[in-house]
Amino acid sequence: MNTRRRFTLRSALLLLVLALASLIGFGPAMAQGPPASLGEVPMLKASEAYGPGIWHHAPQGKTWYGAYRTFTDTQAYCIDAGKQSPLPKYFKGSKSQKITSAQTAWALHEYSGSESADVQAALSALARLDQAIPHDHKVPPQEPAELDKKFTGAAKQFSKIKAEAKKFAGPYTLDVSLTPVLDMPVLEPYGKQGPGDGDFKRVDDGNDDEKRVQLPMTSAVTLSVNLTSAAGTAVPGIPITLDTTGTENTPKSLTSEAKPVVTTLQLDAPGVVTANASASLAPETVLLYEPHKTTRVQRVITPDEPVKVSAQTKVDMTSQPRVSTEISDQNPQPGESITDEFTVSGLVGDHTVTVEHELWQTKSVPEPGRKNDDAEVIAQVTSKNVGNGTHRSDAITVPQDFHGWMYFTETIAGDESTKEWKGTHGQPRETGFAPWTPSAETEAVLELNSVHDEVTVSGLRPGGEAVITITAYRTESEPKQSTEVSGKELDSQDITVVGDEDGTATVHSEALDMPVGWVTYVITIQGNDVHQKWTSDWGVPAETVHRPPEETPTAPPEEPSTPPAPPEPTPPEEPSPPPAPPAPPEAPDAPAPPVEPVADTPAAPAPPAQLPRTGTTGNGMLIGAGIFLIGLGATALLITGSRRSKE
Repeated sequence: MNTRRRFTLRSALLLLVLALASLIGFGPAMAQGPPASLGEVPMLKASEAYGPGIWHHAPQGKTWYGAYRTFTDTQAYCIDAGKQSPLPKYFKGSKSQKITSAQTAWALHEYSGSESADVQAALSALARLDQAIPHDHKVPPQEPAELDKKFTGAAKQFSKIKAEAKKFAGPYTLDVSLTPVLDMPVLEPYGKQGPGDGDFKRVDDGNDDEKRVQLPMTSAVTLSVNLTSAAGTAVPGIPITLDTTGTENTPKSLTSEAKPVVTTLQLDAPGVVTANASASLAPETVLLYEPHKTTRVQRVITPDEPVKVSAQTKVDMTSQPRVSTEISDQNPQPGESITDEFTVSGLVGDHTVTVEHELWQTKSVPEPGRKNDDAEVIAQVTSKNVGNGTHRSDAITVPQDFHGWMYFTETIAGDESTKEWKGTHGQPRETGFAPWTPSAETEAVLELNSVHDEVTVSGLRPGGEAVITITAYRTESEPKQSTEVSGKELDSQDITVVGDEDGTATVHSEALDMPVGWVTYVITIQGNDVHQKWTSDWGVPAETVHRPPEETPTAPPEEPSTPPAPPEPTPPEEPSPPPAPPAPPEAPDAPAPPVEPVADTPAAPAPPAQLPRTGTTGNGMLIGAGIFLIGLGATALLITGSRRSKE
C-alpha cells in the first residue's frame, strides 16, 4: 500500500524562507565574498572627489588606489579598501586622531602633492598596508607589484618611496656645537695654568659639563650643524635657521647636507658665545578621520603638520693666553743689554693684557719646568697692552759681576675675561749663559838645580772643574813679556783643579832639572762648558827664573921635578959600509956609557909622588927622549972612530 505525505503549510513556509535567504545573499555564495557589484562604486558625477590614481578591479569588487579630495587643503588616503568613497559631505567637522607612523607620515609629507597617478597609487598602497593604522578592508590590500600591468609604474614608485622613508623618516636629531679654533701647537710647554686651567667650558642644552682642552685658542669658534634621521642618516636639503650671539657676521640660516655643515665664526672680545638652530621636518604622525553617522564609508588619513626640531649650545670664550719666549742673546756678557722676545696667543679678539717679565739667575744648570734652589730674580720689566702676536720687552742690563745662567719667565694675571698664565722655569730658548772667566797668578820657584811653578787660580765656578796646562820654556837670554811664545819647550803638565766655595784653587807643577839659562812658565786654563779659556803671557817676571853658567878656575903652575933616569940606549944599527979603502979599518970599541954631569948646586927636593900620567902626551915624550939618546950615541961613535983613524 502506497502512502503519500501531504504538502503541508509548514513545508511551504520553509521553502519560502530558503528562497528569500538565497535572494539576499545568505546562501553558499557568501563564502566567496560579496559579488563585484558590492565593491566601491565610482562616483562618476562626483569625479572631483578623486585625485590622481588607478582603479583596481578585484574579485571582491572595485577599489581606488590613489588620492581623495576629501579635504580642500590636503590629499586624503583611504584605509578601508572596498567601502564607499570618502566624499567631503561625510567628513564636515570631523575630528582627527593622531597615529604615530613615522615612515608613512614621511612618505605622505614628501609626495602627497605629486600629480603622478603612479606616485599617488604607491602612497595609497603604503597607507592600506601600514600595520600601525587600524583597517576595515572589504577588498584585500595588495602591493602594486601584485596587481595588473596598469600598476607597473606604481610598483616602481612604491619600492622607491618605501626605501626613502625607511632611510629618512624621523624622529630627527639636530646637533649643533661650538668649538674654539685651536692655535698651532707649540713643541715646548712654556707655561702652565694650574690643574684644569687652559680649558674652555662648553654648555650643551643646559648641562654644565666641562671638557678639557690643553692647547691655545684663537679668536674664532667653529659652528657645526648636523641633522640626522631615526636611522642615523644625515638628512640633506633642509633649511636650518640660526640665531647666535657673541660673534661677528654670523649667517642667519644654512641648508643641511649629507655631512655636517661647518662654518667659522669670528669673535671680537671675550665672552659667552651662543648658537640656536631650528628646522621644520616631516611629521612622525598621521591624522585619521572617521565619517559621520555611517560605517559604510571609508575612513581616511592625511599627513600631520610638520615637526620642528631645535638645538642650542654655548661656549665660554674666556681668553686663555699662552706665552712663548726667546732671550735676545744666549751668551750675554756682563754689562750688555738683553731683551725678552715673546709671542702671545690665545687672546680672544682684540683683547689685550699686561705681561710681567722676570729675569732669574742661577749658578747651577737650570732644568726645564723646575726652579733650582739657588734661583733668584735679578731684574723685572713690564709689557702693557699686549695683544696676540710677537713683542719685545724693555732691555735689561746684565750685572758686571754676573756669571752663570739666566732665563726669563712671564706672568699674565687672571680676571673674569682672562685665565692666569705663569711661565715655567728653565726653558732652553729663553735661557742665556755667561761663562766664568778664571785667571791665574803664578810664581816660578828655583831650588838648587830644580825649578817648579806654583799656581793660584781664581774666578772658577764654585765646585767646577778646570784643566790647567803648565808649560815651561828655556831661552838663552832673558825673556821679555809678550803674548807671543818663543824659546824651547822643556815640559808641559796638565792638572785638574776644582774651585772651592770662592772659586779658587792652588796647585804646583812637578819639579824640573834647571838648565843653564832662563826658564819661564806659561799657564793655560782650558775652556769647558762653564769656563772661558785663559792663557797667561810669555815671559812674565814672576814666572821666570835664571841659572848662570858655572865659572872654570885657572890651573896653578906645576912645580919642577927631577927628570927620570933615561932608559938604556938602544945600540944603533951598524951603518952601511963605506967604499972599500985600501985597507979596511978596525972595528971601533963600544962607547963607554955616558956619565951624569955633577950639578953645581944641590937639586931641589923631589915633589911628592904623583899618579902616572896616561894618554897620548906621555907616550910622545918617551918616544922623543929615546930618539934623542940614540942620536947622541951615534954621534959619539962617529967622533971616536974619527980620532982613531987620525992616530
